[in-house]
Amino acid sequence: MTAPENVSPSQNSQVGWPEYIGLGCLIYFEQLEAEGRRQLDRSLPKVHATEDEVIAAEMQLGFQLPTSYRTFLLAANGWPNFHHDVAIFSTTELTDGPLYQRTQSILDLPETIDALAADDISIDDYFPVAASATDIDIFLMGKPETTGAGAVVWFANELIARYTDFHDFYMAMLEYDRRAVHRLRERNGLPPKPLPGEKGYRTRRIFIEEAEE
Repeated sequence: MTAPENVSPSQNSQVGWPEYIGLGCLIYFEQLEAEGRRQLDRSLPKVHATEDEVIAAEMQLGFQLPTSYRTFLLAANGWPNFHHDVAIFSTTELTDGPLYQRTQSILDLPETIDALAADDISIDDYFPVAASATDIDIFLMGKPETTGAGAVVWFANELIARYTDFHDFYMAMLEYDRRAVHRLRERNGLPPKPLPGEKGYRTRRIFIEEAEE
């Protein structure tokens, strides 16, 4: 994967998560329509975390979560397959679980540590907040009281992109998805149209079926 270009930085990362999360869902539904499908093939965001759940995670981590990510968790406690197979970590996945263990195994590799250090990123100053379940893409957030505090970096064997905060990262991924939907519509012979978050988009009812268990 490569980073999208010309993505505007976040203007306010502390409010509006329900709307931003809804925007992500709408873009996904547009993707399904562009593919001619009506059945979900990946998970939607999880139910919000409680304040106690966030505090419990912070106690295990040993520091308070940066505001932009903390407020996301209070709106959605993780999002499997948020962007392709990249999952946003829930409060429990920050310290344990299969995805956490897989991510840490990559971060513990000497070549990973060296590659991050080459871009002045100390592995001890960051913690993972999102990662691919099958690939090498990892998104790290700067711990409080470090030079990269609150910022997010995208790493996949090398530094791919830097984001101001979690909101900036989130919106960049949505822009990625929008561009993919535009390309998909063109490839499938569908007329161009504004997508959620773009000027001229009109909210409408979309019928989606849940995937069978």
